[in-house]
Amino acid sequence: MGKKAKHDDDDRISKLPDSVLSGILCRLPIKDAVSTSILSTRWRYLFVSMLNLDVDFRVFRRCPVRTIKSFTNFMDKLMFIHTEGRIEQFRLQYIAISGVDASRVCGWVSAALWRGVKEIDLAFARESENIPVLSTALLFTTKTLVRLKLEIPFAMTVPIHVRLPNLNTLELRRIKFEDDDSVERLISSCPVLEQLSISCCDMRNMKCLKISNPSLKSLTFVVNLLPPERRSLFPALGVVYDFPCLVYFKYMTVMEKNYSTGNMTSLVIADINISVGGFVREIHCRGNGLHEIFQGIDNVNSLQMSIYPEALPSFSHKRYVAFQNLLHLQILDTRKKWKGVGLFEFLEFTPNLQSLVICTASNQVSYPVEKVPSCVVYQLKELKVLDFDDETSLFKMITYIFKNATVLKKLTVCTSQVLKIEEELKITKKILNLPRCSINCQVLAF
Repeated sequence: MGKKAKHDDDDRISKLPDSVLSGILCRLPIKDAVSTSILSTRWRYLFVSMLNLDVDFRVFRRCPVRTIKSFTNFMDKLMFIHTEGRIEQFRLQYIAISGVDASRVCGWVSAALWRGVKEIDLAFARESENIPVLSTALLFTTKTLVRLKLEIPFAMTVPIHVRLPNLNTLELRRIKFEDDDSVERLISSCPVLEQLSISCCDMRNMKCLKISNPSLKSLTFVVNLLPPERRSLFPALGVVYDFPCLVYFKYMTVMEKNYSTGNMTSLVIADINISVGGFVREIHCRGNGLHEIFQGIDNVNSLQMSIYPEALPSFSHKRYVAFQNLLHLQILDTRKKWKGVGLFEFLEFTPNLQSLVICTASNQVSYPVEKVPSCVVYQLKELKVLDFDDETSLFKMITYIFKNATVLKKLTVCTSQVLKIEEELKITKKILNLPRCSINCQVLAF
């Protein structure tokens, strides 16, 4: 009886429509999808209608040769023989394994492009050897591509006649840029591009990164700070942006001495992370372009900053334009190194600030008494203090705000996880007993 019931269940699954069964296959790891082809004649050719392919060679690291051979045969049939099926998404994580030739893998990529794939995500491991050059002439002229993500450890060749008319999202990671023109040509040839991410790319051959696109709305630019032996990959090149419709800007790097920005008049949200680490003295000798960075984003509504104190520019009313539109500011200081009046000096340039989030400030922060920033007195409505494990610094901050903030409506305090429950309760009680200028202020502590 049990065997018959099991057989009935199998038949019931097999009777499902092809579209449902294909949807099941699309959600399976590629290894399991291959295995279904031997279940029955009903399942044998369903893989040809798969819409999404997620190929991760890491799952084949310890597989026997026959399994790898079955997989490559499966892919060859899918990409080169049964070409009537369409492919919506193709994700490929390639590492060099015995039995799989890299040129064969690149052939699968080309086949997906010929069949009008909409989303491609390619990642080649750095340890891969003898990687052939991808057909960039085809890759960068495919009309159907909507999303393209590339992580390849070799130089990227951008053809002269590049054109990606429907590309909405472009992510470039760990790619070697051959020259200034190739990057500019690629980005400017995507007329509907809205999201761009450039992360940890090799820029040693570049003098100035010039990128512009009138449709771009989101830009993420990340350059890791590497040890001295690899720092030549990321020289202090100039960076010039021209994005009139940009709404979101994330910038993570060391300081640039030649940095400048163009048109970003529509910017709403900015996330600036300047990591100097142990090279503060060297960076100071090179000079910095932080004034240019801040002047380029001075129209933002929301700003998150994580900046090493020594990296902060010396603000001056003569050189600096105030953040007139800034309503929300978040300051992250994981090193607990805020000293002097750097924080409140910056607040003098945010006259309309309504929300302030501060994470792990040092107990050596100075609080100006004679000239309190006007936003603290007249505009600040919400304050969050996060991850405080030093009671002295916490109460210095809150006492100062309570004393001067006339319209404060909400204070949220999140203490560090290292504190015991008894210590948290003690801090909460002490906060509630502090005198405050705004009688309508609600206090939440946890």
